[in-house]
Amino acid sequence: MQPDLIELLTYYVIGGALLVGAPAVFFLIAFMPALQNTKGRMVGYKDHKTYGDSSIYENTPSDNSKFYLVLGG
Repeated sequence: MQPDLIELLTYYVIGGALLVGAPAVFFLIAFMPALQNTKGRMVGYKDHKTYGDSSIYENTPSDNSKFYLVLGG
């Protein structure tokens, strides 16, 4: 390969790394305090303590007999 082409490809690789890496580092720095703020406890524990058990996260039985797939128009 010609030296000019190698140099151009090198600049593209470095530019691409900066384009992807800079926002990644920013978000890592920006959101790290929020990630560390949980102090190991389960997030949402205060809501659970206040309002009790919720069925949002449970696999509750449901009636699927009225759901069907229509193929075609």
